[in-house]
Amino acid sequence: MALYRPRSLLKLVLYGFGIVALPLMAALAYGGLQIERLAERSQQVVYSGLQATQAGRTLSEQITAMERSARQYLLLQDEELLEVYAEHHRQFLETLGSLRRLPSDARQRARIEALADLEEQLRAALMGGRGEPPDPGDIVRDFQALTELSRNILRGAYQRVDQDVVALQKRAAGFERLLLWLAIALVPLTLASSALFTVLISRPIRQVDRAIHRLGDGRFDLPIRVRGPQDLQYLGDRLDWLRGRLQELEEQKTRFLHHVSHELKTPLTAIRESSALLKDQVVGPLNEQQQAIAEILESNARALQRLIEDLLRFGTAQGEPPPLSLETVEMQRLVEEVLRNHQPAALTKQLRLNTRLKPMSVRGDRDKLATVVDNLLSNAVKFCRPGGEVRVELSRQGSQVRLDVYDEGPGIPEEEAEEIFGAFCQGSARPSGYVGGSGLGLSIAREYVLAHQGSIMVLNDQAGGGHLRVELPLRPQGNHP
Repeated sequence: MALYRPRSLLKLVLYGFGIVALPLMAALAYGGLQIERLAERSQQVVYSGLQATQAGRTLSEQITAMERSARQYLLLQDEELLEVYAEHHRQFLETLGSLRRLPSDARQRARIEALADLEEQLRAALMGGRGEPPDPGDIVRDFQALTELSRNILRGAYQRVDQDVVALQKRAAGFERLLLWLAIALVPLTLASSALFTVLISRPIRQVDRAIHRLGDGRFDLPIRVRGPQDLQYLGDRLDWLRGRLQELEEQKTRFLHHVSHELKTPLTAIRESSALLKDQVVGPLNEQQQAIAEILESNARALQRLIEDLLRFGTAQGEPPPLSLETVEMQRLVEEVLRNHQPAALTKQLRLNTRLKPMSVRGDRDKLATVVDNLLSNAVKFCRPGGEVRVELSRQGSQVRLDVYDEGPGIPEEEAEEIFGAFCQGSARPSGYVGGSGLGLSIAREYVLAHQGSIMVLNDQAGGGHLRVELPLRPQGNHP
């Protein structure tokens, strides 16, 4: 069964907010309901307690009034006093009825019924129910018993209020404990649900971010799949379509570079051979101007050949890491050989080539390491100011070989220290008389250095100028052909 996926990221966020807030809202509603019930119960306790105590005091007052009327009647034998007693009796019955309607326990109800029975007996005796006048002493004793019963009822009402208050306190304490346990349970539940929806929301965004970074790094081999809301899935599909188009364009570019480079090498070879024949005066002697023109032809033919070789190397270095033909390479001798190739260009700009090379050897691909050194020196000679100095240092740092190339050019700005190694990238700082190149030299150098499990970087010295550093392991790890 497929999992439900919201149509949009906004819906997923709203669902997450709702699910995270749901237990909190439920707990809040439950707490509000319990507080409302507790408040209602408190009102009931206060109201019934107030009525019970008022009724108990009223009973005591009415019993006192009836006793006073009864004594007066027994003393004066006035019928009007019996009527007054009857009115007090009626009020007494009303108060007793209100007491019966109030909630009470069995003992309190027994007191109320005993009071009612005793008062009824006393009234019957007083009204002549026995056939002869009642004994005043008996009447007094009965009223004393009534008074004592009314006091017991009033004490029972107070005790009932106290019991209800204690019950309310226990109920409030239990509700407080319940709220505490709810809070203890809701905190991890809320944190867990928040973490779950954070993952559900952030995961597709991270997938999109990783896919964009892969496209930016030129890695088009892995398909792009985004799992999550439907709008982000659609975005992932469009990114995968873009990946396919970029991969096709990359392949077309690589094929184009190969074809153009190979097509240019044939006429370039003829141009170089012809210019060499002219320069060597094989076809006849040349005057000074003709000799200068022949040297210019040969120099530009060499420059054009380097550009074509850069294009070929760049096309080869794209995609998979270039294969290495490992051998023991004496780095000092390699650097010196490459330096000799740059002597003519350095003499043209009246540059000083200073070296500080320590004898050491590495396990690597000689041709590719020569290309790395050649591109670094070519870059230094090209950007160094006329009459300046290019310095090359070769040293060992632990298990690595370090190659530093310095020049007295405009240097590389710090914000361009990474992008300068991109394909076809040329720095913004350029010396006077600058002639642009292919912008592939440092990109190819980086690919070859990474293939040797090394690193290449731009350093900014306080003295100014350019400073490029390459660090290579003495023996690359892993299997190489």
